[in-house]
Amino acid sequence: MSNTWDSTVATTFDLLRTVGEGSLTEQEIAAGPGPMAPIDADLAQTWLNRVIESRVLPPLGQWRLRNRERTGKRAGGPPPAINDAVILTIALILVMEHSSVRVQDMGRALQHRLTPEAREVLGIDHLYDNPFRNWYFIAHRAIHRVIATWDPYITNDGAERNQWRAMTYQERIAWEDAVDPAFVAEMTARAEWFMNALIEMSVQQQARKYRRRKTAMTIDQSAVKAGAVMARWKRDPNTGKEIPMTNQLDPTTDKPESRRVRALEADWVTKKKGAKKRNADQEERISRIKWELGYMANIIIDVLENPSADKKQHAPQLIRAISLGTPNKRIGGHAISLLDSLQARGYELTRLSFDRGYSQLKDEFHEQLVARGIPVVKDYIDRQKGITNGAIGNSVMAEGRYYCPSTPMELLQSTELWEQGKLTNEEYWAARKKLEKYELHLHEKKDNGTLRLSCPASGPSPTAVCPLRELQKNAVPIEEGDRVSIQPSNITDRQKAYKVCCQKSVSVKPTTHVQQRQKLRYGSKEWFETYRADRNSSESTNDLLQKDHNLEDTLRRPMHGLAAQQFALALFAVASNMRRIIKFEHEILVMERRVAAGRAPKPRKQADEYLDRARDRNGETRYMRNPPPRKLVPWEPLELPPAPA
Repeated sequence: MSNTWDSTVATTFDLLRTVGEGSLTEQEIAAGPGPMAPIDADLAQTWLNRVIESRVLPPLGQWRLRNRERTGKRAGGPPPAINDAVILTIALILVMEHSSVRVQDMGRALQHRLTPEAREVLGIDHLYDNPFRNWYFIAHRAIHRVIATWDPYITNDGAERNQWRAMTYQERIAWEDAVDPAFVAEMTARAEWFMNALIEMSVQQQARKYRRRKTAMTIDQSAVKAGAVMARWKRDPNTGKEIPMTNQLDPTTDKPESRRVRALEADWVTKKKGAKKRNADQEERISRIKWELGYMANIIIDVLENPSADKKQHAPQLIRAISLGTPNKRIGGHAISLLDSLQARGYELTRLSFDRGYSQLKDEFHEQLVARGIPVVKDYIDRQKGITNGAIGNSVMAEGRYYCPSTPMELLQSTELWEQGKLTNEEYWAARKKLEKYELHLHEKKDNGTLRLSCPASGPSPTAVCPLRELQKNAVPIEEGDRVSIQPSNITDRQKAYKVCCQKSVSVKPTTHVQQRQKLRYGSKEWFETYRADRNSSESTNDLLQKDHNLEDTLRRPMHGLAAQQFALALFAVASNMRRIIKFEHEILVMERRVAAGRAPKPRKQADEYLDRARDRNGETRYMRNPPPRKLVPWEPLELPPAPA
């Protein structure tokens, strides 16, 4: 060891001593800590072109002009040092390299990382003649000029708010009384348009052969942690207003505590995924172990039409629309706004899948989906399962479908029995298959969406045999057909007068029972495969967005206010889409080169040769839709009787 030390390490020390006293370069010292990779002209030109392609620049100028007119300010003053195109180009380049959305990093990139050619491409080469120019201030002004175009909390018809100062309870009340809701809605529409214009730009970077305009989609929400820590007081569940609190032990004042709040648009979000309680106002005491202050992102991604298809053989599933708002507010409104944005961009949705959070929204939300011609695939909450409000022509409605009034009760309640563990999976599938034969047949679908449904024992292809219906002459004979038989004992005298039993058909309007109806039969194998695949894709995309940009770390986006967070989230979503597109097309290129060289990779195993996880093979997993009931109790070894002598 001594020889190795003397011949290697000591020699290295001597060499370092001859280089100089320090190892930092002048550029590192001048720029400070952070990425130092040069941004060349090609990279700057590429992203500048993409910013122009997004078509966000003209509206920003128009919005800025309208804001000035609204507040009575005249156009004028010196032009900004850098325009919107430059700051957006720099911001997008930074998020693509996993940098933070901080003004400090944007200023460093402008001052130290742009090559002379890149400065010329961006048209800012004339700004580098002053060595004392404050680039942080220039970047700060530029980025907030963009955000201010849709921030309703800066100036609102004379109601001014300093967004960098926390507001007391009294100041919040006064400010909210002066807010114009119509103006806030206009600013919200601007923000969502800006975010989705950038999203569409990223989608268009795909090769033309991979682009999809007619596709299935799924929507979900994802929490975005806020940088602030102080939240409003609890709200009254009836009025939605804050309930101010005072210190009962302080006899010197009878006024409520000020409780200064900076993030007015943020609210409490549960940390536990899938938690049933979503409203922190219902808690007696809000624990930061269970809750965090944040915003709620609404994300729509495209999914494969065939849920069983191999995703590796298809173009990546991308974020197609996104918005950001306050948790538990405008859930349906955000979804409808995003869907309108998609349809305005020329997308045709073959289905939209969502979870129980959207299924339980009021009928108005589901009626708007019907009005837009969007078929849905959804899960149900408990009160929507089994027999629900039906009685169209005296038929029975169960889980979004209309059935014969003589349908056996055990079939109508098969989902409830299965969830209680009284039916095995095989028995459940058999019950659902048999239940389909009792379903009313589609006789006609009118142009306005109205359905005409007929008895399952009628028509040329009946699935049931009923004493009240004669078999049509052109139908398959009873002894040859695969039909269920309705016994006379199951038909009451009153049932003989039911419309569904004595009329040719009954009509169902498109908005009737709209909260329960959906494209696929609930509980069928097709529904299970489709819903599971869509939800897995949504969860995967949301998880990638969260982890890829570390949304838990608010220091990477230290900007306050909903408008600033909307800007940051739009950049992150663009970067997420771009990385998926680049990865997919890179892998295609590598594969084509290998095939052309006669070196196509051979899979080590076929798809059916891969082993399941040990916990799946041993039946130890409970990560399934309907795990068997279980009640854990302390285990005690059985005491055996003493062995005979």
